[in-house]
Order: sequence, then structure tokens, then C-alpha cells
Amino acid sequence: MSRRVLLIEPNYKNKYIPSNLMKLATYFRCVCGDDVRFFKGDLKIFGAQLLLEKFFATDCDDVPLLFRPPEDKSEPAKLFGRHEKFLIDYIRTGKKSLLDNVPNLRGNFFYEEFLADMHARFKCKEFPTFDIICVNSLFTFYFDETVDTINHAKKFLSRGGKIFVGGVAATLVPKFFEQETGIKPHIGLLDKPDDLGKNDDTIIDTLPPDYSILDEIDYKYPAADAYLTYTTRGCIRKCSFCAVSKLEPQYKDHVKIFEQLKHTDELFGAKRNLLLMDNNVLASNKFDEVIDEIIACGFGKGANYLPPDEYSITLKNLRAGFNERACLRKIISLYDALEKKLPENLAGEFYLKREENFLLCVPSATKEKIFELDEFVRPLFEKYFRRNKLARYVDFNQGLDARLLDEHKMSRLAELNIRPMRIAFDHIEQREIYERAIRLAAKYGVRDLSNYILYNFNDTPEDFYTRLKINIDLCEELDVAIYSFPMKYCPIDDPKYFRTREYIGRYWNRKFIRAIQAIINATKGKVGRGRNFFEKAFGKTFDEFRELLWMPETFIIYRLKYEDTLTADWHEKFFALDDDERIAAENFIAANKFSDEDIAEISSEKIRGVLKFYTVRRKSWLPAEI
Repeated sequence: MSRRVLLIEPNYKNKYIPSNLMKLATYFRCVCGDDVRFFKGDLKIFGAQLLLEKFFATDCDDVPLLFRPPEDKSEPAKLFGRHEKFLIDYIRTGKKSLLDNVPNLRGNFFYEEFLADMHARFKCKEFPTFDIICVNSLFTFYFDETVDTINHAKKFLSRGGKIFVGGVAATLVPKFFEQETGIKPHIGLLDKPDDLGKNDDTIIDTLPPDYSILDEIDYKYPAADAYLTYTTRGCIRKCSFCAVSKLEPQYKDHVKIFEQLKHTDELFGAKRNLLLMDNNVLASNKFDEVIDEIIACGFGKGANYLPPDEYSITLKNLRAGFNERACLRKIISLYDALEKKLPENLAGEFYLKREENFLLCVPSATKEKIFELDEFVRPLFEKYFRRNKLARYVDFNQGLDARLLDEHKMSRLAELNIRPMRIAFDHIEQREIYERAIRLAAKYGVRDLSNYILYNFNDTPEDFYTRLKINIDLCEELDVAIYSFPMKYCPIDDPKYFRTREYIGRYWNRKFIRAIQAIINATKGKVGRGRNFFEKAFGKTFDEFRELLWMPETFIIYRLKYEDTLTADWHEKFFALDDDERIAAENFIAANKFSDEDIAEISSEKIRGVLKFYTVRRKSWLPAEI
């Protein structure tokens, strides 16, 4: 007997698809034959959604003739499916005014009472239940949100059912999850036969991910059009700031991916890019085998691909009965996209056909009607959904270890369509090693580069500035593009900091941290190759950079607006302070808290005159004292 399985990712924003949940979907659906469902978002909305599905599933023969609209024998999904949002909001809130937006509903006693009953069940948390619930976790700074999700998920668990919690955060701080949820998390990878207490010998971590579950939700992952996988596991390093030794304690030289990618292509269509989450691929004793396999998978130099025919693939899976829920949602979204591409007269004809077949929305859609409409729709997709070849790239997303890069390995990496090539530059002491790696990349024609710049660890602000400036210099010298991503260090398993991310390194303070965030805010977290931009954003010298760190945040963000007026005034008054006054002012500024009450307690009028600049807000009311 198949079980009902619910896979949940908490409602945080993240770029990458939840590959561990997707592998669980493959296990439960294809190995166990279970009914699998995926949800990411607000579980309160999910509860209302499940109750609405019960309303929509009512058979028209169960509805008294007196309460059916004239000459209509349609079930609720066909009558009201296009107004799903209003009905979900009504089930959650009970506000009857929401029903005024649903034609033919108000005044229909049977349907109104049915929905009122769904609202009552929602209030009592009487939701449809699942036999197995798996909740994913990601970063530890999402701890509170993940805990709330786990505790809320219990309301969807059937009597005798089981909840499993796993993922990155659960592995790093398991005892804290257990304390606040009562559930002992699964620690580490799903790489053992008895994981989750199952009785078969399937290694879940080796299964291909089920991409269909991504079509069950509204959330769109920015990196969804990529194979996300590993060609190695673990790392030979034990860096004190890194969690890999806890997440993947054993190094594996080669995890084969060819069959996994082939399975994805056959079932879901080819993906554009190859996103490899290896933590140290250069440490592999089978590095050449890894490169050979990546090339065999279609990601050699100059690689491109033709995007798949999503309509045909989805229809094929629908005919095969593979995740019908996801297929129906996908088809409706493809219909919507197609309609926007059609000429006006053809779009009107298509709309009418969809309306006649109840294919305007997901609740009323059926696979039988979709199959019937295929003869009309398929030629339209072939004509108006043009597919052109696109370049495809390999991305070793976690970065390459510059200490292990040599001529041979660089020559092999250059055989791939690698973009960008990511190299960490965590410490200024690694300068020579890092520069050698960048020069090797340029020598072998790899010119799109990226790196991670760790700060707020054991580095000083001068170290941080110098590393950024080295990249600017290398870009000009070698004619390459290096995009730097400053990454603030925070202990990820320290109970004092992992929830709040408020850790301050030895050589840093709150004002400096906030200044860095203000500087990179305009570039969405990255620093590009242009010297003019860099010198404007970070300063021509370290002295200018240090001045920026002390500068009021508003003046940093709105540099051009204030630089000739208020910024100049601040600069004059700040540097007019004597040594003792400067120390006192900097001690105050370092805390990055500037209430009028606290400033008023400062005895020095000169220091108060400086501190008032820090109360200028972005949309600018100006304190009278300035």
C-alpha cells in the first residue's frame, strides 16, 4: 500500500535546487511506489490549499440538483477553479467578502457551507495528513525559520507517521534542532543502506534527482536549469572556518555522474549547465577520470545544446502517469506562455478551446482533456516556441584549491567549457599561490574567473582591501575578468552567533561590517574588474578605504548626492578631532548605534557634531544641528 509522503523546504530564499529532497522524491516515488508531494513556502497557505483540494474533488453527483447552477453538472473545480486564490484566502481567514470575487458562489447554500466547513477545519488545524514528512535545512542562520517549519509540519503528520529532518544546518547543530522540535535529525549524507530506517539497500545519495517536483511549487530557483551534482565528495583540508569536514567527512575521489545525467535527460530533458558542488576536486587522485567524464557528458570546450521540447516531455510523463500533479501544473503554465506568443486571432481561438475543455487553470485541468487538445496545440508549440542552440557551461561552484593547481590540471580544466573558474582567496598569506593560479588560468585561455574573499575572520580590513585590489591589478595585466564575492565569516555552529550572524572578528567592528555591506549593496554582492568603479567604491588607497569604513552609511550609499556637501562637512569635522577625541568618537561609531539620546550623553561638543552626521537617513531629513 502506497504511503503519502510530503517533502518540505522552508520558506527561505535560495538559489539552488534542493537536490537532497529531489533524490528522496526519486526514492519514495520510484523505489517505494509512494505518492510524493513537494512544498516550499508558507505552510499555512499549504494547509488551506490541501483543504481546498478536498472541496474541488467533490463529485458533481454528490451535489444536490437544487444547488447546481442551471443546466450545469460540473464539479466545483470546473466552476470555481479559476478563483483559487480567493478561496484559499477565505479558508484561511473566513472573510466572506472574499467570496464576492467568485462568480456563482454567493447565495449557493451547499457550496458556501462546504467552504465554511473547510475554514472551520483550518482553524482547528484538521488538515489532510501524510505518513512520512521530510524537512530540509540549509544555512544555520535560517535556524529559527526551519524550526518553525518543522513544528508546523507536525500538524500534517498522520497518526503513527514519521518526520525526518536533515540537510546542512541539521548536521551542523543537531542538538539544537532536537531541543526545539523534539526530533533527532539525520546527520550527514544519505549514503548508507539503512538511512531513514528503511529496509532495502538503496543508497539515496546516488539516485538521480526528480526534477518534476520543482513544477509543483510557485517558487522559481534561479539555477533550476542546471544539473546539480558532485564528481567528488569531501575535502582534504580541515580549515577552521569551513563546515565541509562535518558535512562530508570522508573524501571520495570520484562520484560518477554520467548515468545520473543520462537519466535526467531521458525523463526531464537536458539541462543547460553543469553545477558541480565539489568541495575540492583538485585533490582527487582520479582527476583525469573526472574531467574525461565531464567531457563525455557534453561539457567540453565549445559545448552547446538545444533546449528540450518541454511540452512533449511533460506530455510524455503525463501519459506515463509520472507525477501527474506536477505535469498538470507544467502544462497549464506552458499553455499560458504559448498564448502570449500567439497572434491575436489565434490566441483568442486557443483561449476558447482551453475554456471549453476546462484547461484555463490547474484545479479543473484533466489529463484526458489535455490529450484531446494535443492535436490542436502541438503544431502551435512547434511553430511559436522556437528553440535555439545555447552555450552550456561547467561551474565548480564551491571553488578550486589554488594550492593544488598545476600545469597539468589547468590544461585539463581548459578542456572544459568552464565559466566562471572560481578560486578562493581566503588569506593574504596565499597571495603568491593565488596569483600563480590566476596566471595559469590566463595562460590556458580561461578568462572568466571568480573568487570568494573571506573577511571578518583572522584578516584585517587592510588584508581585505589588498586582496580586492590584487584582482583589479590582475585583470588589467592579464586581460581577464575576475568577479570577487566578499563573504563575511560567521561561526556556523556557535550557539552565540549562528542564529544572528552578529559575530565580529578581532580586527573588525559593527560599523566596518555595515560599511562593506553598504559598498557592495549596489552590485548585488560582487566586485567587478573596472578600476574606476573599484577606486570609487573602495578607494584608491587603503587610507581612503579606511576613511570609507568610518563614513556615515548614508553617505556611502548615496555617494554622489552628498560628497560635495554633507560628506565634505563630515570629513572636515571628523579629521579635526584630536587623538583622544578621535578614539572616543571611533569607540562610539564602532557600535553602529546612533540614537539621539546616546549622542546627547557625549560631553564633547566636537564629538557630538561629528556623530550627528550618522543620524542622516537615506531619504534625508537633516538634523538642525548640522
